[in-house]
Amino acid sequence: MRTCFQRDYRGASELELVLNLWCAARAVDQGDPWPPLDTLRAELAARQAGARDAQVWEDTHGDLVGVAILLDECVMVACARPGAETEALTTAMLAWGLQSVARIACGCGERPCLFVPVRSDDRRLIALLERSGFQADPWRTLRMRRSLHAPIAEPQPPPGIVIRPVADARDVAAVAALHSAVFAGSARSLDERAALMRAPGYQPALDLIAVGRNGVLVGYALGMAAPLERERLGQACGWIEFVGVERSQRGRGLGRALILHLLRAMRDAGLDTALLSAGAANLAACRLFAACGFNLWHEISWYVREAGTGEAALVYPTRAYRESRLPLPSPS
Repeated sequence: MRTCFQRDYRGASELELVLNLWCAARAVDQGDPWPPLDTLRAELAARQAGARDAQVWEDTHGDLVGVAILLDECVMVACARPGAETEALTTAMLAWGLQSVARIACGCGERPCLFVPVRSDDRRLIALLERSGFQADPWRTLRMRRSLHAPIAEPQPPPGIVIRPVADARDVAAVAALHSAVFAGSARSLDERAALMRAPGYQPALDLIAVGRNGVLVGYALGMAAPLERERLGQACGWIEFVGVERSQRGRGLGRALILHLLRAMRDAGLDTALLSAGAANLAACRLFAACGFNLWHEISWYVREAGTGEAALVYPTRAYRESRLPLPSPS
């Protein structure tokens, strides 16, 4: 059995080494293809040396063999060097994750639970999780994809509605307000929207809004390119992050028009593949994505285990991490 040693992530000094490890795992189709590499880089860059929510494992030669980080304080994503995916390494990662969420939740009145997203075809990991006391959560996420080289139908928004890119600060503020209204309970601020617009994958042509005759915003769609996937893996892909439609406009075909318009914009931007995540329970939205040419790529199951005991309510990860920020709240 290989010997490996666990230690804290050293921050910026080894960010590229850790990212290279993740790239190697993605290159052989290991694990969940989400989060995108640019998101992982941003998450790693935000963690200082010794951060309690990031951990690495190395072999006797000091070479990295595995890395695990916590997202949203309770979701563990991890990868291993191809060929080093041993049960002992995975077990060590799970043990670290459980200890970490217990420490984070300590004193907050929360039940510390660790959530692990896993591809439904990864029978080895699923068996290990079940042996380790994890249980399948009812929530399932679908990763879907579509070739941008296949024909894309002409977008047909409802009469009087124009779809165009975001133009100015007023548009940005209107999108943030509509997003909060569409996704009940969402409190996405202008600062968070501005951070998205500063991300490496942001392109103004992929930031769309639908405007009615009176100039009022009635829908929006945001796509993000994945420059690191292109640079490191040769994959010219992009993710659909958000699609939202104002309640009074639903059922008129605006959601479909926004998606098709965004697909054409992604194709014009030189991308080959569009990706998205959707909750499996949102059957109507999944049907709409399928009608726009998306096919199932991977089904993601969520496994959960409580790290301690207590009577407080179970704290779930936000939809941002369950659905990769998407998707359509109600198809139209």
